[in-house]
Amino acid sequence: MPRSASSLLALGLLPFALTACGSAEEPTLDDGAVGEAEQAVCTPNMSVTFGTADNFAGGPDPLPYAPTAMPEFVNYLAANSIPVSQLKTLDDATSNRHTVATLRHGLRSCFTQTPFCTLTLCAYSRALPTTPQNDTITVHDTDFGTYSFPIIASTAVAPALTPTWNPGQTAFLCMPLPITAVGDMLQFRMQNESMVDFIRINLNC
Repeated sequence: MPRSASSLLALGLLPFALTACGSAEEPTLDDGAVGEAEQAVCTPNMSVTFGTADNFAGGPDPLPYAPTAMPEFVNYLAANSIPVSQLKTLDDATSNRHTVATLRHGLRSCFTQTPFCTLTLCAYSRALPTTPQNDTITVHDTDFGTYSFPIIASTAVAPALTPTWNPGQTAFLCMPLPITAVGDMLQFRMQNESMVDFIRINLNC
């Protein structure tokens, strides 16, 4: 039986801001915090934002990989030679750490209600010193109660998402997701000489 929005909120499973929008264009950055929890109301074009669009200011966002959020993904990474000491959250400028986040998007019911849609994940990011040129973004699928974390998308930042990725560069990095492979949640990981301000998932029909 589907969970209600109130029950999901009580479990802490919908920590996002939901926005109905037109095209999936690069947003105007402002200092407005996001994080309002809502169940998705499906519209032809909509987006869900994770993190605070503050242009990398304000220090690290609350840890989305803390044990109360998605400890299973942390354990999965540790079993694949990425220990918790090498993880970080949004707005963290520490080099040589993977930016990770659990994305509880609440959009799964929209995939069948709005056919012929495309799903895009965008991360507003900055290249840090040392060697960001070989950084990658990897996205894993997750269903409630099933924690095998299959990879559904993985790509190098440069040249696939931006022509170059050198220290100090910022860009809105967008990658398509296979909508039929997306379940209840997504796990985001960016390796490992970059920082991420916020992440946005765009559904366009």
